[in-house]
Amino acid sequence: MERNKIKEKEFEFLAKEYKKNPELFKQESFIDSLEFLEKFGIFIKDKKNFPNGYLKLWPQDFVVEEITKDRELQTVKIDDFLDKKRDFSEEKPTIYATLVKCGLSTIEAIQELTNFLKGEKIRIQFAGIKDKDAITSQLISIRELDINKFQKFNSPYLFLKNAYSGKGIVETGNLIGNKFTILIRTNSSFQKEKILDKLRTIEKEGFYNFFYLQRFGTPRLINFYWGMFILKGEYEKAILSFLCSPGKRENAYFRNLRNRIKEDFGNWEKIEKITEPFPLILQNEKKVISYLKENPEDFIGALNQIPEQVKLWVFAFTSFLFNEKLSFYIKKGIEPPKALPLILSNDKKDWLVYKKFLEKNRISPFSLKNLNPFPFIQRRKRIIQTKRNIIIEKREIVPEGVALSFILPKAGYATTFLAHLFNLVSGYPPKDISNKSIDTKEILGTGSLKPLIKRFREITYPKGENIFEK
Repeated sequence: MERNKIKEKEFEFLAKEYKKNPELFKQESFIDSLEFLEKFGIFIKDKKNFPNGYLKLWPQDFVVEEITKDRELQTVKIDDFLDKKRDFSEEKPTIYATLVKCGLSTIEAIQELTNFLKGEKIRIQFAGIKDKDAITSQLISIRELDINKFQKFNSPYLFLKNAYSGKGIVETGNLIGNKFTILIRTNSSFQKEKILDKLRTIEKEGFYNFFYLQRFGTPRLINFYWGMFILKGEYEKAILSFLCSPGKRENAYFRNLRNRIKEDFGNWEKIEKITEPFPLILQNEKKVISYLKENPEDFIGALNQIPEQVKLWVFAFTSFLFNEKLSFYIKKGIEPPKALPLILSNDKKDWLVYKKFLEKNRISPFSLKNLNPFPFIQRRKRIIQTKRNIIIEKREIVPEGVALSFILPKAGYATTFLAHLFNLVSGYPPKDISNKSIDTKEILGTGSLKPLIKRFREITYPKGENIFEK
């Protein structure tokens, strides 16, 4: 069944549940305050004095365009399927194309393409995971596939363009960076000159390179615990928390649902029925549950059903440790080293950096052996810069807020940069901001998003809109 048909069925089910108890679906506003961010190891000086800034009211408020290793910008602009500037030859085994998506993570978009090409032995690769709650573009590669099959692909969530043939593949991390076009919505009370001064300072000095909240699995924001359990070899605990622990920003309906799963933990047939109405929303949970139904004691096997997720969990824990260490330096008034290692390394020196934090959680270099059942998690030296530089191309103060166009190198979070300017707000939008759909590229003089907004109109709506009532 097509994704939009499945999503429609999920929506119909939730609409009925909403009518029974609307309070369970009540939308909340969330502020990334200093106190909240410290739960994820993030400390930013003077944050209590920052203005609030609402992010991603509409998907077009957050546009991400990848810059490939060849310094080519993968634009979101609607274009022909075949790249007119490049030849297409069936002798070359790899198809390259620009993937433009809205309302899906990169992993979900790849799954959408894989489902369409069911039966084909294909491997789709990409350089980095792009935001779900945004409009994004990136280069992907597909090995040994008939180009004509892709030309028949159609989805309200994504499209492919500028396809050409070549050799090699797109490898993870093989990009220069990303270009962002963003609108941060504010009320009229914030001090514009202070923001402009802060922008000039960050241009000169850079900003602290924390891993931001999306690294920890929004809206639940607890995936780093699951990574910690896996490193400790506590695989059942990882599964238990993944299926049952309510998220920090999940709505009450799904928090209750997870509590029901916890009450029946181990009764996989019953849990399968509880999750049956949500083939998309709980797709990873369902893969784990389906496996445990047939193999009730094999928690390692269950985790291997969702390799991309498990990889993200383990990296989330290493990211949390990095944040904690970086904040330790800032709080002490000590200039951090230019870079810090992550602990997924066989070099024990990389672990010594986090000695106190790891001892507190009873983790040592020997814990790496607990990753042996997961060959997709590579153990190698990874060095992360503690500060990031930024190229700010355009800035405009507009009635709706602040419009920015900027470039970040790979492994740099736009939200981390913005958190050095604002207390970021998400969820239910404040009443004192505009909910008008804005063409940020047009405001900044860098093109127009209007054709793209029209292309994705079926699946886009502003935050705060009660879609059940509508």
